[in-house]
Amino acid sequence: MNAKLSLRLLQIVLGVVLLLYSVELVIEQLHAARHGPAFFLLLILGIVEAVAALVFLFAPPIGGPVLLATFAPAAAVHILHGQAGHVGVLLIYAAAVIAVMSGKRS
Repeated sequence: MNAKLSLRLLQIVLGVVLLLYSVELVIEQLHAARHGPAFFLLLILGIVEAVAALVFLFAPPIGGPVLLATFAPAAAVHILHGQAGHVGVLLIYAAAVIAVMSGKRS
């Protein structure tokens, strides 16, 4: 498998996974029995990330930076909820987004 095909596969898998996780977050927020103070933040974050992931599948130079911008507030939310271990996963996602975007330029 060549590098171009590998990056395309990474782009597809990453885009689909992030889209599914984002949609899951939005659905969870909409079905929550109580809407706390973080409700709108998580809802907006999930929607923006879902749209960015969808765009990333077809246009990484457009969707990629938006995804990277959503990872910072997502990391903050995880830290505030005592889930610092999840930040590592976000860093892996960020590295994969950067790899795909870098590969598309060359």
